[in-house]
Amino acid sequence: MHRHARSMFSALSLVAVLSAPGCADREVPTATPRAPALPLSSQTEGGSNLDRLATFKSARSITIAWAKKWIGPEGGRLDFAGFAIDVPPGAVDRVTMFTINLPVDPKGSERVVAEFGPHNQQFARPVRIELPFRGTSIENTPDPTIVWWDGEWVNMGAAPTSDGTRLQTHTYHFSTYGTTQDDGGLTSRGGSITVSGG
Repeated sequence: MHRHARSMFSALSLVAVLSAPGCADREVPTATPRAPALPLSSQTEGGSNLDRLATFKSARSITIAWAKKWIGPEGGRLDFAGFAIDVPPGAVDRVTMFTINLPVDPKGSERVVAEFGPHNQQFARPVRIELPFRGTSIENTPDPTIVWWDGEWVNMGAAPTSDGTRLQTHTYHFSTYGTTQDDGGLTSRGGSITVSGG
């Protein structure tokens, strides 16, 4: 009986060692794939969190609501449904799961909004994100911008890509991002680098 208990302990120790973080090769992905949910609820006390955001001019039919890609220190790009993440070399120090998640409910899917991942990670270099611009309600407005959700919509600043189809900005962290017209009623704080051109 004593020998049996020792065998079980040895087997459990081996499993613990094999599954311990930091013991695996650096090329092993560092996050588990998942389909994240948008943290925005459609309704709050003051109305809808989504009402401020731009809408698509044509109805969109979303059958696949999220995309993922492992990107390492060499950098890379994830492009999905008009949204994109462009990771420069050196932004992450290990292979990391990047995701773009779109809302599928009728009120959310008409808006230009997506949740970008990973969460709770600060990038060593700013990562560029792109959101649809052409074919949206803010396409011909004077001050289109990208905003991120931090209990309220916070202005990131933005510039059109060189082909004019998307708005782009840079960020050191991910959250839920959307587009809107900057009418002076937005909070502006930290973490953004406005870019021009493509």
